[in-house]
Amino acid sequence: MTAISRFQSLAAGLVLSATAATGIAMAQPETNTLAEVNGEPVTERELDLLISQQTQGRDDVPPAQRRQFLEEAINLMLLSQAGEAQGLDDDPDLTAQLNNSRRTAMAQAFVRELTTREPVAEATLRERYEAEYGGEAPKEYRARHILVGEAEQAAGIIEQLNDGEAFEDLARQYSQDGSAQNGGDLGWFAGSDMVEPFADAVAGMAPGEVSATPVETRFGFHVIRLDDTRAAEVPGFEDVAGQLRMNVINERIQSQLDSLRGDADIDYRAEWAE
Repeated sequence: MTAISRFQSLAAGLVLSATAATGIAMAQPETNTLAEVNGEPVTERELDLLISQQTQGRDDVPPAQRRQFLEEAINLMLLSQAGEAQGLDDDPDLTAQLNNSRRTAMAQAFVRELTTREPVAEATLRERYEAEYGGEAPKEYRARHILVGEAEQAAGIIEQLNDGEAFEDLARQYSQDGSAQNGGDLGWFAGSDMVEPFADAVAGMAPGEVSATPVETRFGFHVIRLDDTRAAEVPGFEDVAGQLRMNVINERIQSQLDSLRGDADIDYRAEWAE
């Protein structure tokens, strides 16, 4: 997976996980205590979540199996309590894992609220479909790129290419991206699959052309070579409605993130991150 599409995948994962969790939260409005283990409660909500996670979302397990899951929840609590008694919760790696788990769960809850507060209307999807597919046949691109962290390094790579060095070799040597091992090859993609500065750059290039200057995105600086283009088949509305909805949701999440980052006090402590 390339850095370009990493945010979209992250957002989609949060949305799908949050959506799956919605049914669990709605299924049991009351929180009942099913057992206590050394004074610590096992709630019906916790058991429902455990069952859903282990049965791919089923909520119709028979009573006997539900009892088995309750025993599993009790066993998990006993082992957790034993770990705490030994002071394992002071382990830095475990603390980091617990922090990440909590943040992920809270982010999923926030995304769920963000996406259900104002569902994407079909009219919005129809407008997006018309904008993306209503005109001439959409174009797909085949390109390679080299992603680095500094504009100066990207400019130096462009000079090496102008001197005749092979793009694929330089991509393997310098690119800070998962496509490096394939010589920077990104395969076929639509402009909407990429972040806007990258998409705009390839849209203005001719096959065989290398970007004359580094292309800056939030991931770093790209040197791009457009290898080929082709007309894509126009899909029906029903075929792409789900993806269009996800795109709208991703844009909402990105807008919210931009706002949050603008208001936040972020103090980078690592030199390499600045």
